[in-house]
Amino acid sequence: MLKLALLLTQVLFAAPQTKNINGDYVKACHLMEDDSLITNLSIQDTRWTFSHVAYEDDKCTKAYLVYELQYKVKAVDRFIDMTTVQATYTSLTDGVTEALNMINWCGFSDWKTGTARTVNGLVCDEYKVPDEGEILYSTYQVKAKEPLQIFMGTASSDLDGKTPQSRYQLTERFPFEKHATYQAE
Repeated sequence: MLKLALLLTQVLFAAPQTKNINGDYVKACHLMEDDSLITNLSIQDTRWTFSHVAYEDDKCTKAYLVYELQYKVKAVDRFIDMTTVQATYTSLTDGVTEALNMINWCGFSDWKTGTARTVNGLVCDEYKVPDEGEILYSTYQVKAKEPLQIFMGTASSDLDGKTPQSRYQLTERFPFEKHATYQAE
């Protein structure tokens, strides 16, 4: 029985290098603190881009803001070192743009609707955005099924991902699922 359990574990959670994971993934509408989000992940070799789209409602029907993080990634087995390349915010509505300008969001009072603003290293509403070149030490797992699923690492009480010794060890409960790609016949 133990051998069967070990075999199933190895089949379900394949090492990331065993399968080409390039492509576009999505994490369905979910709650993070007070925000309703849909998070997209685009993987192209060592370039990984996370786009967190914030919504006004818990059904994720009316988007208002996008926070995007681009990383250069080095992966060895299930360990992943994510070096920040660029972080941006994009306001999606005129009302949000006006509010961001009024509160001097991230230190700017000239936000424009639909225009991404680079915010590396800045403090935005008490959140310190990663600096360019800052590394997040994490883990991830690939679930070998269709559609392909990726479970990203998450912080725990004593593992914040700021050093190799404090690398994330746990993974999130909800996966990113690969978008189906359709080819014309």
